[in-house]
Amino acid sequence: MRSAGLFCIFFLTLFFINGLGVFGLSAQEMQSENPKNNTPEILALTLSETVERALKNNVAITVSSYGAKVGEQNIIDEKAVFDPSLSLEFTADERANQVSSAFASPSVSNNKNLNWKAGIEQKLWTGTEWEAVFENTRNKTNSAFAGLNPQYSSEVNLNLTQPLLKNFGVDVNKSNIYISNNNRDISELEFKSKVVDVVNETENTYWDLVFEIEDMQVKKKSLERARDLERRVKAQVDVGTLAPLEMLQAQAEVASREVDLIEALDRIKDQDDALKNTVNIRLDLKESDRVIQPLDRPRVDAQNRINVSQSIRRALVARPDYLSKKKELESKNIQIKFNKNQLYPALDLIASLGLNGIAGEAQGVPLGGGGPIVKSPFDGNYGNALDNLVDNDFFQWEVGLKLKYPLGNRSAKSRLTSAKLEAEQLLFELKDLEKSIVLEVREAARQIQTDINRVKAAQVALKFANEKLAAEEKKFKVGLSTSFNVLEFQEDLAEEQSREIQSRIDYNKSLNKLRKTLAAAFEDYSIELSTRSMK
Repeated sequence: MRSAGLFCIFFLTLFFINGLGVFGLSAQEMQSENPKNNTPEILALTLSETVERALKNNVAITVSSYGAKVGEQNIIDEKAVFDPSLSLEFTADERANQVSSAFASPSVSNNKNLNWKAGIEQKLWTGTEWEAVFENTRNKTNSAFAGLNPQYSSEVNLNLTQPLLKNFGVDVNKSNIYISNNNRDISELEFKSKVVDVVNETENTYWDLVFEIEDMQVKKKSLERARDLERRVKAQVDVGTLAPLEMLQAQAEVASREVDLIEALDRIKDQDDALKNTVNIRLDLKESDRVIQPLDRPRVDAQNRINVSQSIRRALVARPDYLSKKKELESKNIQIKFNKNQLYPALDLIASLGLNGIAGEAQGVPLGGGGPIVKSPFDGNYGNALDNLVDNDFFQWEVGLKLKYPLGNRSAKSRLTSAKLEAEQLLFELKDLEKSIVLEVREAARQIQTDINRVKAAQVALKFANEKLAAEEKKFKVGLSTSFNVLEFQEDLAEEQSREIQSRIDYNKSLNKLRKTLAAAFEDYSIELSTRSMK
């Protein structure tokens, strides 16, 4: 039964290999789809260079950076609430109306007015609102009793409103600015989190390619061993010291390892494309024809000991997601403080101070009973009106308190309760995230130590596999073993070699996982980000 199975494997393998035309190809030729092509151009990259390329033009990172830019503009928008504003106004009007007085002259009054006004107003961080207004009017009337016609009136007023309870204080009035600052910081932290993810993905992809390349070398060496054994078996079959079945076994194994090598080469190409995609090399451009050659090799520090407590503290001061959640909680506490202030009644101190002046063309107005004609003492032009304004002889002032309080005040109470509940929710989320970070750090540190032990065990197993194969080959030379046993030990050696490579790769990927858990990529790769200055 065993012989029949070997024959089936042999003939099926011959059919597969002949269909592919593999017998005439070397390992180097199999790396190219067309053996006649020149050797492809090599793109040699260290891990640091690969990470730099991945960060340079990453679309996801570019998109994330806009959040911080938008946040910066929102801060400017909130600060603009306290910018002064200037107003200018010019109007002209005319009014004609009947006059009911029997002494009116004429009985139809006609007034023409030209009005111009300039003002500036501003809200201060303390909540104070002030306004300065300069107002002017030119009045022309047909009334015979008008003392000044036309008459120029000028008036300047300074109005002040100072909240004493509700909306009083710098912190209350700058609440939206503080929150916008936090939102900007949150966007920057999200941007940093995206950078950490890209670095993590790039490192893992890089090490995956390294594994496939080194594993391909294992497959290649395994094929060479099988071919060497095939030649020795053939020589012994030719001289009659071994049965032909041994030759079939050797040839079938050579064919099987040819297939393994072909598949390994294909996996290298797939991983090469994956890394090119990660570092933003467009696969539809000529640059993608270059083959990436990783220059770094997986190294293992057997003495590496992770200080878990120190790593946890480091994670809690560097993790973007944790810091972002803290910023959210800070914003919610600002909102609570603002909403508490809104429970107070609106008690405002109001005050105003103004100066005025008039002038115009004095008209003689006769006194009753045929008395003398009198004129207004403010005869003059617009300039005289301004002189009267600045003389400080004509003024008005007002000061007082204004109180407003909604009965029940349910709206403000509801907003305060809602903000408190949201803050409590964020606090629980923050504590839960903190627990998750502690767990992630502990697991990452433990995995590193596990991988160190795996590497040591794999190296011991590899040493024994080498020794077992060497011993079995010695037995084969003196006729105390079969080609089947030698091939089996060769397979065991190849598996142990792949396992040892995988353990070293896993160790480096575990270091990468810890780096992501600690958000240490910025320090380890000296990454400096300035989203606020990006254009």
